[in-house]
Amino acid sequence: MQPASHHRPRVAIYARYSSSLQKPTSIEDQVRLCKNHAASIDAVVIREHSDFETSAATARSRPGLDALLLDARRGHVDIILAEALDRISRDQEHIHGIHKRLLYWKVRLVTVHEGEIQAIHVSIGGYMNSAWIDGLRTKTRRGQIGAVHAGRIPGGLSFGYRICNRIDAQGRAIRGLREIDPDEASTVLRIYRLYADGESVRNITARLNREGVPGPRGRRWGPTTINGHRGRRNGVLNNELYCGRLVYGRQQFVRDPDTGKRQARPVPPDQWIVRDVPELRIVDDILWDRVQKRRQAGQDRRNSAASHTPLPFTGLVLCGLCGANFTIVKQLRYACHARAQRGTCSNPRGINATRLENQACATLALQIAHYKDPKSLLHRATAKARERHRQLSAAIEDRKTRIRRLLAGIESGAHSLAAHQRIVELEHEIAALDIERDALPDIADATPDRLATRLHQRLAALSRVISDNRPGSDPRRHALLQVARLIESIHIHPRPGRGNIHIELTPRLDALVGLAIDPDWSIQRLDPEDGP
Repeated sequence: MQPASHHRPRVAIYARYSSSLQKPTSIEDQVRLCKNHAASIDAVVIREHSDFETSAATARSRPGLDALLLDARRGHVDIILAEALDRISRDQEHIHGIHKRLLYWKVRLVTVHEGEIQAIHVSIGGYMNSAWIDGLRTKTRRGQIGAVHAGRIPGGLSFGYRICNRIDAQGRAIRGLREIDPDEASTVLRIYRLYADGESVRNITARLNREGVPGPRGRRWGPTTINGHRGRRNGVLNNELYCGRLVYGRQQFVRDPDTGKRQARPVPPDQWIVRDVPELRIVDDILWDRVQKRRQAGQDRRNSAASHTPLPFTGLVLCGLCGANFTIVKQLRYACHARAQRGTCSNPRGINATRLENQACATLALQIAHYKDPKSLLHRATAKARERHRQLSAAIEDRKTRIRRLLAGIESGAHSLAAHQRIVELEHEIAALDIERDALPDIADATPDRLATRLHQRLAALSRVISDNRPGSDPRRHALLQVARLIESIHIHPRPGRGNIHIELTPRLDALVGLAIDPDWSIQRLDPEDGP
């Protein structure tokens, strides 16, 4: 890497291509153009960032862009250089936000085609790029509707079928063709017959898993795979393709502007497109009608009364036998998900959510009480945080080295196109590791003298709020959320005797010390009558 000069502007190049149908060499072409432009303005290139097969319609899942903006924020570069503005983003809100931040960080945004980007470029370019995406979306939907009318399937591969695309007389690929897979079709038929005969979905799921019958994509079966969503007509028991009807347009996808994730929204049935495809029928009309009547009658309602609001310890509670998540099964009671939903675990024990919350907090306080010397606790936490920082830094450098080797292999022709996907995966890993490293608490300057006392006081204050407030109240929930941040995991082990369990709690030592040294922490917002 060429060293940065004190007089020449420091440049970071960004390149991106959005589709697996485009050539991966597009990245190399963009970088080459940018390097030539940097030379023409007497600037030195010190960084190169890229994203492979990522859309510009969202800011999510773009580790190259994240690293680029991190360099800008930290003052490592003076200019960000791209081939064109649409390489950065096609979303108006996103590109305006980037431009505003770069102005604040005093970093210039320059493209080969537009030159230095000003507010007018962002406004007009953002609008044109957004309109381009809307047009592409319309053209894509028109093409999919045409495929449906031709008897082809524009969506993914349903269980029970396999792809049988072919080439037409002009040598062009005819996509969206399907044929019945005999082995998978027999499983579909078996599910329908068992359900029509009165078997519950959970029992069917457990039976298939016990017998080792492979599910979609070779995975284990789950109740939702079979049940699906009746309104969206997905899942094995709702898929009308099994009775020889191709239904298109049941839902439309919109992108959440905050998370960048696509979300499905139902479309009224009168807007659906339906076409008969008798060659793809697996289930006859009589069996299909029996299943749908039973579902309509609600004879297989789930027994779960679980709350749809995530509980504070959601994701932390694990089975001590199989390691699967403990989830709410009924009446706010945790149980092993693998046993309750799939029938693949032998752990029969469950625990009431309120009991677990109270007991977990008490168990945490007891474990902390074992640390008699505050210096011992601080030194252990400091050593752990430093070791984790060292591990993360080493992991980041290791992945950067792998990326450099893969890029060298691509340039020499030694690696196939699969190397590009591996580079994307490594860049995602680097972004995640970098975020975790930055989130490590700064505990190097903490004073150990009052550490233990303050930690006991704050845990006691949290315990009082939890025990003194009714389940579901805001103060109790806020306190439990704080306690949840102090816990790495909670394993539930069965013990001999009816209902006996052992709770194994693993605390997050760095988070505990962070609670103790936080100068702004206060219990007042949880319980106005108590303080630490």
